[in-house]
Amino acid sequence: MRLTSDGALRNCLFSDDEMSVRESIRNGASDEEIAGLLRRAVWEKFPGHAINEPDFLRPARSMSMIGG
Repeated sequence: MRLTSDGALRNCLFSDDEMSVRESIRNGASDEEIAGLLRRAVWEKFPGHAINEPDFLRPARSMSMIGG
């Protein structure tokens, strides 16, 4: 998992799916709600990154673009 420099949570560096932790915090989310967001990200993680699969697509934002 990665928390990007702009507050988005990625459950894999090779994923395009991001959840905005920053937006949740700014909207007054409780600690329990933030914990739920983190749990959901873990639960939705694919079993592997599929980088060697023929249909693999590189993420639109690379590691260097997300603060990595």
